[in-house]
Amino acid sequence: MVKVVSWSIFIIPWISLIFLDRSAIRRYMPVALFATVLNTILAQMAWSYNWWKFKETLLSWDKIAPLFTVYGIFLVGTIWIFYFTFRKFWIYIIVNLIIDLFYGMGLTKMLNKLEIRESGSFSPLNNLLTMTILAVILYFYQLWQEDIYDKEKVK
Repeated sequence: MVKVVSWSIFIIPWISLIFLDRSAIRRYMPVALFATVLNTILAQMAWSYNWWKFKETLLSWDKIAPLFTVYGIFLVGTIWIFYFTFRKFWIYIIVNLIIDLFYGMGLTKMLNKLEIRESGSFSPLNNLLTMTILAVILYFYQLWQEDIYDKEKVK
């Protein structure tokens, strides 16, 4: 059951991209990869400071930054969020808050109950604040990327 949940959290988001236009994937992949870098750094900090730990992962080497979250649902979720909300800052922030609340209050509790993850010293409020700050950083990064994207379209 644990592996099924983990693989589902990893694979289903990637499959969902077949419903998205290729140009949107190309446009928002840089911000998704930047989000992945930031989430990987955050996961390494979490491991070092005992904010949370993953007890079960897809592979033996992804205990610190689990493949199914960082490189699955977070990466692909970033593309979808930007696809629907970019250029509408307040909608983007509200959508991120809702998703981060769902993750912090719902998904993490399920992962803890399934003994995939265990909570440490990082509270749900700290998680929400951290993810909101990351969301703002990602938004400004995408604004910067848009200049590059627009210049490429002109060529």
